[in-house]
Amino acid sequence: MEEESNFYRAFSLLNEFVEKNRIDARRTINNETVSFSEAMRDVRQIDRSNSRVGSKNYIRNTYRHPKDKARDQLESVLKDDYTFNVTNLPEYMEGHEDNINPLIMEKLRNGEFSIQRTLDLHGYDRTIARELFEKFIRDAVKSQLNCIQVIHGRGLKSPNTPVLKDELTRWIIRAINRKWVMAFASCKMCDGGPGATYILLKKKPVKKKLSITC
Repeated sequence: MEEESNFYRAFSLLNEFVEKNRIDARRTINNETVSFSEAMRDVRQIDRSNSRVGSKNYIRNTYRHPKDKARDQLESVLKDDYTFNVTNLPEYMEGHEDNINPLIMEKLRNGEFSIQRTLDLHGYDRTIARELFEKFIRDAVKSQLNCIQVIHGRGLKSPNTPVLKDELTRWIIRAINRKWVMAFASCKMCDGGPGATYILLKKKPVKKKLSITC
């Protein structure tokens, strides 16, 4: 009974406590915005200037297997925009008449002249191949062609040196053909590489010495 009397005595003094401390018991907050603002009144933003750097900024040292590197190199070579410098190959050959414009030779090496006609000598012996070449160059001159191509192969199956490739150089420098030839050079890899040759023709026959680089 004593505990109950103490409980009710506390509530009997409630009105006195409210009046003494000037508490407005009738005040109610219905505006959620005002309530949130009052609740956040003493909140301060945390200074993040000394925060830890995220994991995305760490550099990861990953090991790459040598096979992966070799595969990447092969893929870069096979890309369409990759250009192999065929002039660095030991099989590369070129020749030009004296005092030729260096820009013309540069364009020929780079395959920038449009190939207007091609002769493929694969499978022919040197006698027949020579006859075909002589006729080919005569027809090209008659047709007023500027750039032609001869495919002779790299001669990898030849016991000593490439037969048709070496013969082609001799055929070109013959007086009957040399007067029509301005320059020649091994093709770019996309056009056959050292297994084919660009030949740049002149419009008028002029006998000049051809300087050859093999």
